[in-house]
Amino acid sequence: MKKHYKVIALIVPLLTIVTWAIAHPYNVPGDCMEPAIKDGSHVFVNHISPYLRQYQIGDIIAFKHEGKEWVSRIVALETDTVQITESKVTVNGTAQQSDKVFRNWSNWKYGTYAIDKSFQVPLGHVFVLSDNLSAQHDDSRVFGPISENSIVGLVW
Repeated sequence: MKKHYKVIALIVPLLTIVTWAIAHPYNVPGDCMEPAIKDGSHVFVNHISPYLRQYQIGDIIAFKHEGKEWVSRIVALETDTVQITESKVTVNGTAQQSDKVFRNWSNWKYGTYAIDKSFQVPLGHVFVLSDNLSAQHDDSRVFGPISENSIVGLVW
């Protein structure tokens, strides 16, 4: 019986370390990512994927900003030009209306970045938006593009 306790005592910390190195659990507060992720949903933030592939438009990421961890969707990559008008988001002159990328947009004018003017995403940064823009959630419209260095990982 003691042997089993030793095995469990070894495996549990090892699994905990491996899990936190690969991914960590995250509770999504609020409705910022609805309908893709519901208020209070539990997701995992994958720390490994960003090292295996480049970020893509449509990726849902967790990132650090002002001491908090946020979840948003990438809508533009470095050097892309973004413009948000009353009826659409354009990236590099192409309107983005994919169900995968943009949902529930009714409050277009919240924030200051890329609203009614073109804005180029700097090198090493991405432009992120909440899926549910019917509420005023902070994202790149408010704090601008985020550094790829502040990205914690991809949300599963």
